[in-house]
Amino acid sequence: MRNVTVKYLRKNDRTGSFEYRRRVPKSLEKLVTKREFLKVLGKTQSEAVMRYGAEHEKIEHLVSLAKFGVTGLSPMEQSKKLAALLESWDADPHSAGRDDNERTWRGEAAAQLVDKYQDPTSGEYVGVPEEDGLLASALLVGVSKETPQVTVTDAFAAYLNENALKIPEQHKKQRQRFARSEKNLIFVLGGDKPLQEVKRSDARRWRDMRLKQVSPSTVRRERNDIGAVFSWAVSEMEGAGEVNPFKGMKLEAPKEGRRDQRLPLDQVVIDSVYNDLQTHKDLLQIWTLLDYTGARPSEIRMLLVSEIVPSDPVPHIIIQPRADNTLKSTWSERKIPLVGPALEVARELVEGKKGLEPAFPRYAVEGGQDRLSQALNRRIREHTDNPKHVAYSLRHNMKDRMRSAEVFPEKAKAIEGHAFSAGQDGSYGGGYPLEQLQDSLEKSLKNYRRRTPV
Repeated sequence: MRNVTVKYLRKNDRTGSFEYRRRVPKSLEKLVTKREFLKVLGKTQSEAVMRYGAEHEKIEHLVSLAKFGVTGLSPMEQSKKLAALLESWDADPHSAGRDDNERTWRGEAAAQLVDKYQDPTSGEYVGVPEEDGLLASALLVGVSKETPQVTVTDAFAAYLNENALKIPEQHKKQRQRFARSEKNLIFVLGGDKPLQEVKRSDARRWRDMRLKQVSPSTVRRERNDIGAVFSWAVSEMEGAGEVNPFKGMKLEAPKEGRRDQRLPLDQVVIDSVYNDLQTHKDLLQIWTLLDYTGARPSEIRMLLVSEIVPSDPVPHIIIQPRADNTLKSTWSERKIPLVGPALEVARELVEGKKGLEPAFPRYAVEGGQDRLSQALNRRIREHTDNPKHVAYSLRHNMKDRMRSAEVFPEKAKAIEGHAFSAGQDGSYGGGYPLEQLQDSLEKSLKNYRRRTPV
């Protein structure tokens, strides 16, 4: 197995085994008496890595318990955290104790928590804080083995944990988007509820409320996110029920098609932005590549120097997935020929640089996509107040140029990174030679901007 680095995984040089070894965080010092967590996970690294996740999750539950307690949580989260705490004390999490000795110290620990709330006259416990009561109960009887009902918050948390996007910037936006959907749904429900209790009528009330607040397209996106969470939970989580109340729920059809959501830029706007960017070299280079390739802004901003190939017989850029760069779809992976001013920009970008450097370091970082969009759209907005005119509009301009030049539709899709036609024609073969795509671009850009600032 290739060596991997896992934060708390260590090899014991004496025994040769692999261990989970972690100093007890300060937040846990009052709950956990030992100085470090230590558990043998396996004789090989591969075996240890497979078991690492469960052990790490247990410790993280303890850290969360110390920071936030167990009140205000769903039954599932309460059970996980209390079970993790009992296990950290080497106690059986699902009973009162394995033997008389364990049952004795657990009873004494529970008494220390709640005896001070016992009324000496009646013998009843009065005013026991919920936190102390839950912990005392876990000490006395353990945590039930039965899986608690899955609530809305449980489902969202588990879904995002299982389907988290790998790139930090994308993951952050994913969590923010789902958090908004979760918050709006819980507001309609009047609080966190078990998934089994969420009915179709609740889904319709959510829909009606959101349609009064935001556009139908936003409601549709939120419905898709919530529906994905419910469907995944029903399929993967015990206690989530069997029905997704958001499945098949009708929404008003969009009043405008996808092609109307962004519109091509007028040529005077394109030319004006070129002029405005003369003193902003990297933005001018990005604008030129967008204009002459029809690529997506996200694809251009993430280019590495090694993915810009101006010296090839057919100069081109390479759009490909990387660990720090995902693509919209598998069809997005492609090579786009460089013609005209785009080729000159490419030569500038590779001169004196190393292959693994980002071509645009200011924008190939977390938050770079938003920063790039704001920078370009701000210039565009100085010359048009149409909200459908944005940097992405240059893809629509390129589409129109290829249509006007009567470029074969499949070749246009190969340049744009769109899926080929359905059926056998789209399922076979490896695409088009770069020479043919170069011809198509040159034909589309013939006489375009003869006087360029680049």
